[in-house]
Amino acid sequence: MFFVFPQIERATTLTTIFFVYNEIMNWVREILKHYNLDEEFSDQQVLLFWNDVVGSQLARMTRATRLSNGTLTVEVASPIVSQELNLLKQNYIDLLNERMGRDVLQRIRFVPGRFPRPPIPLVTAESDPSVGNLALSGIDDAHLRDSFNSLYRTQRRREHAMLKAGARRCPRCGVVFFGNEEICPGCQFDEIADKQ
Repeated sequence: MFFVFPQIERATTLTTIFFVYNEIMNWVREILKHYNLDEEFSDQQVLLFWNDVVGSQLARMTRATRLSNGTLTVEVASPIVSQELNLLKQNYIDLLNERMGRDVLQRIRFVPGRFPRPPIPLVTAESDPSVGNLALSGIDDAHLRDSFNSLYRTQRRREHAMLKAGARRCPRCGVVFFGNEEICPGCQFDEIADKQ
């Protein structure tokens, strides 16, 4: 009689995968050692540790891009982030060196980087008619609330008429505009300002 033990079969498969992985890594290490690149390759792991050391909030606003001669180059989303990180620079150097088990870093350099903004999902009166009422429900003065509600409905009718006349909605901010460009003039101006 033949018994099948899926746990043993799975363990054998995992052992095989682990063995093959180790063999490949040993082969890569031998090649790197042959060309005297093994220590430099090992030092590059600092780039992988950056996100773990700074945490998820800062990881979204930074990107470790290069390690050269003991200097880690990190792209940052804004000068404000760069200023804050400069205050904690030595802490990050110590944490990364501790993670590596030896002194790999001497300096961290923060440089401006490009971090595209995610598009804002739009909720419009066409997709949800209660949007205007919800936004105005916090206004206690009935006359003021009615005035804003009238203004809101007029603006929505204007946008609807513009869209019918060939205008387009900006995918970044939601403004309806006329033109052949993909994004509105305001967002184009923001992109120019971001590049400077």
